[in-house]
Amino acid sequence: MHNSGNKSLRIRTLATGLAILLIRPLYGQVSLFQDTIRINEVIITSKKSIDGISGYKNGVINSAIIEEYSDATLAGLLVENSLIFIKSYGMGGSATPSFRGTGANHTQLQWNNININSPMLGQSDFSLVPAGLIDEVGIRYGGSSLYDGIGGIGGTINIGNKPDWRTGPVVTFSPSVGSFGQYSGLIKVKAGNLNFQSVTKAYLGFARNDFTYLNDVQSSNPVKEVMKNSEIIQKGLMQEIYYKKNKDILSARLWYQFTDRNLPSSMLIPQASDSENQIDESIRTMISYDGKIGLSEYFVTGAFSLSELDYTNQLAAIDSRNRSETVTLKSGFTNSLGENVRMKIIFENEHALVKTENYDGTKARRNVASLSAITEINSKGKIGASFLLKEILQNRIFSIPDFSAGLQFKISDVNDYYLKANFSRNSKLPAMNDLFWVPGGNTELQNESAYTYELMYEMAKQISSPLNLKFDFAIYHNTITNMIQWRPGIYSYWIADNVKSVNTSGIESSASFVCNINKLTTALNISYTFTNATTKQSDIQNDESIGKQLIYVPEHMAHVSLRLSLSGFYANWRTAFTGYKYTTSDNSSMLPAYMLNSVSSGYKFHRKSNNISLGLTVDNLFDISYQTIAYYPQPGRFYSIKLLIQFIK
Repeated sequence: MHNSGNKSLRIRTLATGLAILLIRPLYGQVSLFQDTIRINEVIITSKKSIDGISGYKNGVINSAIIEEYSDATLAGLLVENSLIFIKSYGMGGSATPSFRGTGANHTQLQWNNININSPMLGQSDFSLVPAGLIDEVGIRYGGSSLYDGIGGIGGTINIGNKPDWRTGPVVTFSPSVGSFGQYSGLIKVKAGNLNFQSVTKAYLGFARNDFTYLNDVQSSNPVKEVMKNSEIIQKGLMQEIYYKKNKDILSARLWYQFTDRNLPSSMLIPQASDSENQIDESIRTMISYDGKIGLSEYFVTGAFSLSELDYTNQLAAIDSRNRSETVTLKSGFTNSLGENVRMKIIFENEHALVKTENYDGTKARRNVASLSAITEINSKGKIGASFLLKEILQNRIFSIPDFSAGLQFKISDVNDYYLKANFSRNSKLPAMNDLFWVPGGNTELQNESAYTYELMYEMAKQISSPLNLKFDFAIYHNTITNMIQWRPGIYSYWIADNVKSVNTSGIESSASFVCNINKLTTALNISYTFTNATTKQSDIQNDESIGKQLIYVPEHMAHVSLRLSLSGFYANWRTAFTGYKYTTSDNSSMLPAYMLNSVSSGYKFHRKSNNISLGLTVDNLFDISYQTIAYYPQPGRFYSIKLLIQFIK
């Protein structure tokens, strides 16, 4: 593993200084573990919210689920608790999302409603986000992402932190150990009262990732090999401070993240030649004020993000140093017009500065501002509607306005049965690498645009006294024009250009059953998606991808999970099916489908005011050999043990 040098030292010094300014005397930590121990256990699933924006599909992965993934990354959390496909280069490697058949740069990753996608790449690596630092994950699909920002044609994922205003200090310690040299530890400390809360979270993880895999590409006789050059060290610190007075809340957050990882080569290259290393280091700060005046609400948020990515490849003699800084100001005002109508105005300005030797002149700037006008109508829960109009100003140039309209109708006066529909236009700006990379960047690129249509049915019903059912079904269609793609140019290098139009369409459906009989709770969750993503038009001569499925977009995905809990004991079984994926644009080559199974069990108990939990998890139970990206193997069966100790005063 490599040292990050003077740049890393500067970021660590800045992180330490800001943390000292934010931290107050601490005695404890928020824990949702306390809620599920002192009463009969309640199973909370990653359900689709029937509330939320009228006419749209939204999802939530809440703290009760996230607590079981405190030793995982955001990528691992989403793989098992959503139908977002994660393209992973294996343990310790980068992991990016494919949302409804779109690319990773069509998914917006937000931290407390502020965009944290890399301005250089226009996307995020989900393997760099420890799940233990998150309190809640909100998922917006398609057009509903416009309510939070721009560019999320596939959708938006918001990782959030929320205050718990209960008094009393809490300290939580959660170490874990697993196969292939995995060790991690998470500490949470919370202290405060009804008006002031301080929360500190620290994460440290290390893994050798030296699993055995079957190499069947270098010779006619498959051989077992051990993964090499795949070590990773990850550290994270998050400090949150909240102050409440009457209905107003002032919050300050700091998040420091450091990852040093070696990058293994593909199975096509002998591992003896491995020499790649990547260091990602970032510090993010945020100050927000939320207030209420009568029936009106308002908020103001200021955020700063500093990220460095250092990539070295000794064999190729590459030493690439990249630094990006982003300053964001976001504010909004909501006013109620009677009982059924609310009006919102949201303004956001993001200024990005990138310094890299890979740009002409070593640096580039971009300023993007947007103004959204939103109307929400809710007629006593029977009919709901929402309308949005968004104008984007990029470097003093106005774009074609984006818009979104949603409508929902409650078809039963007794039960929560809803019909929903929405239509939207969403724009995605080119990433700064697309514009300024040398060679190949293209400053004449146009914004991508997408028209999205969606129709849904949602229901929630208590079938009997112990049994509850939730079900949803959605059909969607996207038409994306001016899609940006890097393609071979007339010279010896690739160039970025608007060359394609793509259609993505599909269905999504899920059902959950929860049954409570005495102290036994049973929860069954089933979900399925079908995704058709094809190239409609292309400016590339003799483009063989027209009419073909996009690469690395599986047509079929399904999840089934069963959880049983009784008097502190619990057991989970999860099954995830991923269909075949094409690896070439002409669909002549593919990765086979695979089905993964995992089981976990444990026991939770409390003594006086303290809680203890011990759990065992077995992933890839049947030792399946599979890949999500060609020639980058995933691990076989592996085990992990996690202990959670919580002290409450």
